[in-house]
Amino acid sequence: MKRLALLVCLVLGLAAATAARSQQPANVPDKVKASADTVEFKPSPELQKSLEDLAAAVQALALRIASDPEVKAAAMHVASGAVNTAQQVIAEQSVHIQEALKTAAERISASQSAEHQKVKKQ
Repeated sequence: MKRLALLVCLVLGLAAATAARSQQPANVPDKVKASADTVEFKPSPELQKSLEDLAAAVQALALRIASDPEVKAAAMHVASGAVNTAQQVIAEQSVHIQEALKTAAERISASQSAEHQKVKKQ
C-alpha cells in the first residue's frame, strides 16, 4: 500500500511539475533568472480544472484500491513489477548512466573553468 501511495504521489508530482514548466515563459532575460529565487505558478483555469479532475480520479482510484481486495492485489502486483523493472533497467544501464554523469561533470567543470578564466581576463 505504501508503494502504491508513493507511486500516486510521484504521478501527481510529475503532473504538477509538467504543468508548472508549461506555464513558465520561454524567453526570460538572464538578469531576471539570476535574481529570482522562487517560481510563481499561476495555472490557467483550464489547467486548474484538469488538475482537479486528475486529483479526483486518482483519489477515487486510491479509495477503490483500498476497499477492493482484488483490485488492491492487482495494484500491488503492478507496482511490484514496475519497481522490479526499474531496478533491472538501472542495473543493466548503470555503466551508461555513470558514463553520462561523468561526461556531464566534465562538461560542467570545463564550462566553469572557461568562465573563471574569462572573468580573470576582464
